Amino acid sequence: MPTDLTLFDYVCSSADAFVILLALESLAGIVSLVIIVGSSSGTATHAIAVLNLVGVSVLGSGTAAILLKCYRIR
Repeated sequence: MPTDLTLFDYVCSSADAFVILLALESLAGIVSLVIIVGSSSGTATHAIAVLNLVGVSVLGSGTAAILLKCYRIR
């Protein structure tokens, strides 16, 4: 067992928390999609939901990339 652990080893040691984070980000994306479909275009609600969806997509992609890297190492 190696004694020189890297930062990524510490991140992967809490991969369960990243799975929960990805699930919450997915839920937020689904809620944003429902709001986008349900609201009329040009309203503040529609614009905020679009921005939320973009933000969740970026954060979810990063979280998914971390999880893929963690599970491919094991």
